[in-house]
Amino acid sequence: MARAHARELAAKDARLDPDAVVEQISASAVAAGLKDIVLDDGKSLLSKERQYIDALARDKAKLTPPEGARPISAFWSHGLEHPDAPKNDKGVHFLSQRFIAEQWAAEQNTISAGSAQTLETTQGGRELDGMFLWEPAIIRALGGEKAGFGPGYAKAKWDEISATYGGLAEGRVVVFADVGNTRAVLHQKELGTLCRNENVGLHNIHFVYEAPQSWPEVTRAEAGTNAVRAVAQFDNKDLPRYIDPYAFAADTPEARKAKIDNLMEAVAPAQAQAPAVEAPEPQAAPKRLPSPLWQMGFQQPTTITRRETAGPASGAESAGAPALTLRAPATGMDGP
Repeated sequence: MARAHARELAAKDARLDPDAVVEQISASAVAAGLKDIVLDDGKSLLSKERQYIDALARDKAKLTPPEGARPISAFWSHGLEHPDAPKNDKGVHFLSQRFIAEQWAAEQNTISAGSAQTLETTQGGRELDGMFLWEPAIIRALGGEKAGFGPGYAKAKWDEISATYGGLAEGRVVVFADVGNTRAVLHQKELGTLCRNENVGLHNIHFVYEAPQSWPEVTRAEAGTNAVRAVAQFDNKDLPRYIDPYAFAADTPEARKAKIDNLMEAVAPAQAQAPAVEAPEPQAAPKRLPSPLWQMGFQQPTTITRRETAGPASGAESAGAPALTLRAPATGMDGP
């Protein structure tokens, strides 16, 4: 919660003094050797700030762990309503999963330095986050649409850096969500990138939270596995890979199996080396963490690090760590 409030205060400061944020971006662009460029029409300008931000979203070096560090990469989506959380743009007290994931990573790193990260804790993620591109005041100070900072620019840059981050992940990854909502970058970019990443793959994607408790039990058991949730979506019948949790439970076992098989075939080419069936993970005794944040059924993983050599983790290696499972609160994880 403290992380959420600190981020909200920083955003307020940015809104009050957007020029200071732009000056910092400009200084970084100058330090990188960039200059404003006049385009072919002789009238339009490609600002050094725009060039710098575009390059940052693709900069693998700023998303790569320091030499010798092999962290678990964490991903997140949405959050939950909480009366003590800051208000979001809809006036709802809302705690983003971002801050829960960051707290998890921080506590992991107190146990073993360099063992966990989120996008926003990498060098590139911190830098882009500090530009506050979601804030209209910042976009105006950067020159707005005339300078190439039109509607959707912030989302496009976060989509891009998220895909870059996912492409650099190795081994087991953890997802702070119960499902991938179709409105979120987790579903739109990150899960697909992780499935195609030969150093991760479908079998190494692990959701921290259980499937929604509101689902029928048969749906939770058959469509609530890590593998299916990494591929399917459950909120938009008009988009591909949709599963209706309630209609699914009413189907025959044969129809349910066919539905899952068809979804899995969509990622089969990228999963040639992945186990066909998600193997159960042994339940090792969890390490206790001091924070009450984790007193919800969370199981602290034992040693889970990146492999010494590139390539997917073996089945035995993946099975060597206990599952990370949080029981989602009764209100669910849906939200803006």
